[in-house]
Amino acid sequence: MRVGILSASLGHIPDSFLLPTRQVLEVAAGRNTGNLAFRYAVAQHISSPKVHIPWGVDPDRVRADCDLLVIPSANQANPDMDFRPRADFLEAVNLPCLPLGLGAQAPHLGAEAPFPRGTLRYLRALSARSHQIGVRGEYTADVLAKVGVRNTVVIGCPSHFINPLPTLGKVIEQKLHHGVFKRLAVTASDLRPAHRKLERKLFRWLLRWDGAYVCQSHPSLVSLARNRLDEITVAEVDEIRRYLQRPSARLRPRGKFLAAARQRFRVFFDAGAWLEFLTGFDLALGARIHGNLLAVQAGTPGICIHHDARMQELCRTTGLANVSVKDFLSARRPRDLLDMISFDGDSFDRNRSTLARTYQKLLVERGVGVSDHLTKLAESPSVTERR
Repeated sequence: MRVGILSASLGHIPDSFLLPTRQVLEVAAGRNTGNLAFRYAVAQHISSPKVHIPWGVDPDRVRADCDLLVIPSANQANPDMDFRPRADFLEAVNLPCLPLGLGAQAPHLGAEAPFPRGTLRYLRALSARSHQIGVRGEYTADVLAKVGVRNTVVIGCPSHFINPLPTLGKVIEQKLHHGVFKRLAVTASDLRPAHRKLERKLFRWLLRWDGAYVCQSHPSLVSLARNRLDEITVAEVDEIRRYLQRPSARLRPRGKFLAAARQRFRVFFDAGAWLEFLTGFDLALGARIHGNLLAVQAGTPGICIHHDARMQELCRTTGLANVSVKDFLSARRPRDLLDMISFDGDSFDRNRSTLARTYQKLLVERGVGVSDHLTKLAESPSVTERR
């Protein structure tokens, strides 16, 4: 089986240091470095001969090189996006497909998701060429069923299975109960007005608890994290300063703010380097699902601050510790969050192994070789004892 992994990258962007931010972020990373997490995971989990297939390449080349297209997926069941070009591409290539981690985008669980015509075509093109579609959770499965896509199975996200340790949840639980959070990794959101209060509090916390601000998607934030000051205007710097600092507080002078950004802001275009970085922290926290999932895979507790259906669904499926925005805003210090979350390491481990087994089965049934890491997790005692 010759596997083509259909995505913008495989979790690493070669020579990213040579590229301007808008090119490396918006094109190679798909506008969000969090995409690198599940692409990296899928590439690690497949042991069959594999090639990277970017979207939009010559369909004849794809058919010549591949027997199957594995598609690391995110929130592509998205009412706000029109995926007509992707539908055109799948129909032109016309190879068997295996989507992994497909999720629905909505303001809250249970919300209706009216898709644009092109996105509906894309989802149906996927379904027609797939034995089964690995989806993030039951909500996504229900949303897809309403538009006639019923060949789905819940696996969560491939990034949930990067670390092969069967007792990872127990490790995370012990660290949470220890309750010592001297260093924070804050997963930065965008500069959305609705998130201003949340981000201001996270920014205060990272300054107080020796934190890093890991930027994923907003070009201006990423440019600051890369110290590419030639890519960002003074007005954009001032916008970020005002966004992250309370109006009641004295606004940090621009020079001091830039010095803090140089010290605290980070961005990663390699999922492996990102994982290594996260091992140096006591807690990851923020309104980013993949930044916190990666922290857990690195053995660092992660708490997701959820604000939409996409995040709620993945937290529910994976068992990732999570709090609402309202609850987070009521906390005075990171340790207070422990009273707001419910995290059981044994339950997390059992659930993760069960999901890994379903994920492994999807790959095997399509003739795809599975890595030893994923096999180890799928066949851990927490699963086999329940057979």
